Amino acid sequence: MTVSRNKLDRKDIDKMGLLSILEQSCFSFERMQAPGFVYGMIPGFKKIYGDNTEEIAKAMSNNMDFINTEPHMATFLQGLVLSLEEAGQERELIKNIKTGLFGPLAGLGDAIFWFTLLPISAAICCSLSSQGSVFGPILYIIIWGISCFSRIWFARFGYKLGVGAIEIISANAAAISKAAGILGVMVVGGLIPSYISFAFSESFVAAGGVSVQGVFDGILPNILPLGFVFLLYWAFRKKGVNTLLLIVLVIVFSIIASYLGIM
Repeated sequence: MTVSRNKLDRKDIDKMGLLSILEQSCFSFERMQAPGFVYGMIPGFKKIYGDNTEEIAKAMSNNMDFINTEPHMATFLQGLVLSLEEAGQERELIKNIKTGLFGPLAGLGDAIFWFTLLPISAAICCSLSSQGSVFGPILYIIIWGISCFSRIWFARFGYKLGVGAIEIISANAAAISKAAGILGVMVVGGLIPSYISFAFSESFVAAGGVSVQGVFDGILPNILPLGFVFLLYWAFRKKGVNTLLLIVLVIVFSIIASYLGIM
């Protein structure tokens, strides 16, 4: 039988969301994010249990096992844990739910924030900056400032869902991750010509004085930047070439091509 201890309000959940910003400032090779994960929930535990330091300690130790998930999703989990703790759920159940969810949530958070929002916002802002607009870096700071403080919303969401979160996440995580991934690939692919310059020089001509670059442009505008990106992707994904080596090869190729007057 569970015992409800409804003592937390929105201010408590918002405070936890703000404290979660510090979550990754305290890493442990054994427990990864656990110290920071627990730190954000301590004020909530204290309000739930008051002067009962023994229960506070038990609630803290119950969440000190290994956890490694996407930071925004960690805040969602913190809200969920506080909701279950306040509702008087068994701690073994709380631990099992957290352990079972942090992996899938990591994939979901990565797809939304690091595979979609990051490349899209960086590409757009870099494009603005390359045109001499000071709005580029300012916009980037604004976007990631909003992303940072969106943890408050994730904390509220996790707390509000409580045990109902399990079914919702299980039913929609795969679809959301796939949709976010497709969106990210489409947007970044469309922005390739904006921040990748790859073209032959006008003086580089084929037999008969035909411009080599003109031939490629006649086939498909910006086909060379697109092909160059796919070449790097093929080398990295299919052949396992180290990214550092790829960077060095690109630099060497650029220097040689420029010296020969090809590009």
